[in-house]
Amino acid sequence: MRGLEHLHPVVRAKAELLASRCLEAGLKVKITDTLRTKAEQDAIPAANTKAKYPLSMHNWGLAFDVCRDDGTGIYNEAGGWFEKVGEIGESLGLTWGGRWTTFKDKPHFEDRSVGGDVRTLTAKYGTPDKFIGGGK
Repeated sequence: MRGLEHLHPVVRAKAELLASRCLEAGLKVKITDTLRTKAEQDAIPAANTKAKYPLSMHNWGLAFDVCRDDGTGIYNEAGGWFEKVGEIGESLGLTWGGRWTTFKDKPHFEDRSVGGDVRTLTAKYGTPDKFIGGGK
């Protein structure tokens, strides 16, 4: 788990804008997870992720997760909270994990506008380290 400074600059700007727009809408958002190393990704239980390294956009610095920051419980879905945040994220051009059909991941956002999906990134750069080190 790392801070916003570890995201690709385009994704960081969108994450900051998401948090700002959510606050304007009365939704207090906290960014909880950004870039993940191989060890961090592979340590996540299979029940929580279907992606092993390097098949998560988190490994490429192109994804982040959110939670509630209003004292009602970090993953409290009351009032359609995640759906509202998801709609705001989508309006910014982010892909929201809450729309996925096989594995819903409501806290997850990623930006495919920078380099495509993980298969495209892997084909072009090979590893996240090569992308992060010189592919921005």
